[in-house]
Amino acid sequence: MLALLIARLAFAANAHPVSPPYDGNCQSPTWSRDGAKLSYEVNYHDRKVIELYVYEPGSREPRRVRPIGRGTTSLTAGFDSAGGENVAHEVSWAPPIIDRFVYSVSTAARDYDLAIDRAGPIAAAPGADGGPDWSPDGHWIVFTSARTGQGDLYLLDAHALESPPRRLTEVPEASELYARFSPDSRSVAYVVHTARGDNLFVIDDIENPEPRRLTDWPHAQTRPSWSPDGRYIAFYANKDVPSRFDLYVVPAKGGRPFPVARGVALSHDGPPWTPDGRSLVYVLDDDDRYDPVYIAPFDDPGAARPVPTGTVGNGDLAVARGTDGRTWLAVAAQGLERDEVRDFKRIYVMPLD
Repeated sequence: MLALLIARLAFAANAHPVSPPYDGNCQSPTWSRDGAKLSYEVNYHDRKVIELYVYEPGSREPRRVRPIGRGTTSLTAGFDSAGGENVAHEVSWAPPIIDRFVYSVSTAARDYDLAIDRAGPIAAAPGADGGPDWSPDGHWIVFTSARTGQGDLYLLDAHALESPPRRLTEVPEASELYARFSPDSRSVAYVVHTARGDNLFVIDDIENPEPRRLTDWPHAQTRPSWSPDGRYIAFYANKDVPSRFDLYVVPAKGGRPFPVARGVALSHDGPPWTPDGRSLVYVLDDDDRYDPVYIAPFDDPGAARPVPTGTVGNGDLAVARGTDGRTWLAVAAQGLERDEVRDFKRIYVMPLD
């Protein structure tokens, strides 16, 4: 069944829906690191609930992720019981050998803690925790925590989850957000949010955390995404026009950022790179054209071309190399061009090559 489904999708002219219809909007597709599974969220705005699902090609239906309730301990105090109405979101996958992911989930105390799929809560403490990123080598989890009264970055040893996390940043009157590990798991790129604006920083060595500034622009520079070779970082910025975000790339070691596309929609995990590191995929923020998906060589924006998804109202994107060796795109979209009724966003997938 799995082989037949992959074959059908591989030769489809357009993207194919993989999420069932919900009475809420699908968002934030995130591939596992081997491209074998796809997580996504369903946002029920009226109920203020976000459900988390995992889709695996060949399965009958996506699996809903439910927080595992445990007795109150120093690690799980305040964690919500299983099966309640939660917000479960912000997935980051571990390496395939671990076959788990970390995510953020709301608690009974209307707070947020981190949890590991099918394993339960980790590093729980007063103050919201969120935005986790699991290092590619599986050793570390970096996340933002308000346990000290502001949003600082903390580092958790995934091999010793019972140990308290180590604080990486401590910037007065600032919050550190959107932390992302480099491909070699040694460095972390992130956003420093201040009253002046948001800018990108890098910690080159998590063992000796010394923040280094990458951008110094007004307004918002946000959602960094490392190239597969670790040489570049893509991000969104609205420095030129506050109401418009553009796609930029900056050398990870420092240098002048350069534009790739103007007027793009923000994707939840930042701009997705193709697995070969040559191109970026993005959504043009263009209502008249129903927000089309484009792909462009990061060093040759003039060679950008549309991706024939056949979908409209496109939003969050994710790209990964699948188990079949092909590059796969997942997109949250309002529907297909031919659809007469387009109610809530669903998740669609298609090969990029």
